[in-house]
Amino acid sequence: MPSQLSNPLLAQIETEIEQNLTPQTRADYDKIVVAGMHLGMPHLADLAKAPDPIAGAAKGAVGLVMIMRRETMAPGKVPMPMKAAVPAAMTLMLHALDFVGRSKIAPVGQPELDRATHIFTDFMFARMGITKAGLANAAQKVHGLTRDPQAMAAINLKAGLTRHPMAPTPTPLPPAGPPGRAGLMNSTATVSGQPS
Repeated sequence: MPSQLSNPLLAQIETEIEQNLTPQTRADYDKIVVAGMHLGMPHLADLAKAPDPIAGAAKGAVGLVMIMRRETMAPGKVPMPMKAAVPAAMTLMLHALDFVGRSKIAPVGQPELDRATHIFTDFMFARMGITKAGLANAAQKVHGLTRDPQAMAAINLKAGLTRHPMAPTPTPLPPAGPPGRAGLMNSTATVSGQPS
């Protein structure tokens, strides 16, 4: 795995990211992070010359993962799953921020982490073709659905949370008979007087 983070705040965030991954996603995530660290290491020094090293760390991590993902989209290759790519990009950003702090390029504390996370999110959405206006529109539609009782009833019905009014009432199974009595629901049926 990549080198340890020296900044405890960044290390805590990395731990939280990794604790929320499924085993399969974690395997993909680890591959992306290792490859990203290998490919991105030579470019970390460029952050010293960046006009905004915090933004450079966030955008650089997203850009690197998106380039790596595009390479996996070629015919015959297994595409990089986004559910591993996004947390891997976040971890690469944390490592870039750690470099910025350790190298005394800029201080890295909670305000810088918050700002980097906002830049990361905006840049990731932009690279995926998701605009803030599109997100706001989607949120407004969801809010409108939750306020419409008919729409919510249809959603609940589709999800199986409510039963359709025209659905037949389930017929309960008959209870099992007493032990020793032959029957469909009896597990102690006898053959030639001996329990089976």
